[in-house]
Order: sequence, then structure tokens, then C-alpha cells
Amino acid sequence: MIKDILFAVALSLVVVLIVGIVHFAQKAERASKKYQEAHYSRLVAEETLQKNDAKIMALQAALKEAKGKIAKQEKALQQEQGVNSDLKKQYDQLQQTKADLNSKLELATREKMEVQKALQGNSQADPPGDVKSVVAQPDEKPAMAGH
Repeated sequence: MIKDILFAVALSLVVVLIVGIVHFAQKAERASKKYQEAHYSRLVAEETLQKNDAKIMALQAALKEAKGKIAKQEKALQQEQGVNSDLKKQYDQLQQTKADLNSKLELATREKMEVQKALQGNSQADPPGDVKSVVAQPDEKPAMAGH
């Protein structure tokens, strides 16, 4: 009888121990899965960070290159603006010179017409023989009085 009681207690103790071991084994397995998932997530995050760092470096290099190109374009634009400014000044000077020359041409044309009118008036008042002394012949220079 005592043997039976001891056997029943021992058997109960073995069953409780087996149930405890199974319970702790399941708990350990769940903890291991959580650790593996966390480890995998960390590896994925690190890999993503490395990829993003590489992208950032590539974008920074592209930005630096673009800034260099922009600086070159700005320099070229400034040079072109300088050239355009110089050309504008030259154009304005040429326009002024043209206006001056047109004024002088107009004045010379008026003076020529006045001289022609005066010559016509003189040729009508003078005898036909004196016209030679005022009007230039093709191979002669005009004879001016006093020169």
C-alpha cells in the first residue's frame, strides 16, 4: 500500500514534470521564433539602411554634379549677358551714328539743292559763256571766285 501511494505520488510528480517541461519547451520555442523574427527584421532594416545610404550618396553625388553644371551655366549666362550688354551699347552707338549721318546727309542734300537753285538763278542772270566758270566740267574742278 505504501508502495502504491509512493508509486502514485512518483507517477504524479513525473507527469507534472513532463507537463512543465513541455510547457517550458513550447515557451522557449515561441521566444526563439520571436528572437528570429526580431533578428530578421533587424537584418532587413540594416540592409534597407545600407541601400538608403547608398541612394543618399548617389543623390548627393548627382546633386554636386548638377550644382557644378548650374554654376557653369550661370557663368556662361553671365558672360552672354555681358556680351549682350556690349552688343546693345554698340548697337545704340551705331543707331546714334546713323541718326547723325542721316541728319548730315539731309543737311548736305538741302545745301546741295540750295546751291543748285542758286546756280540756276545765277545761270539765268549771267550770260551763257560764264556758266563754264561755275559748273564743273567732267575733267575740270569747279572754278570758284577767290580761289
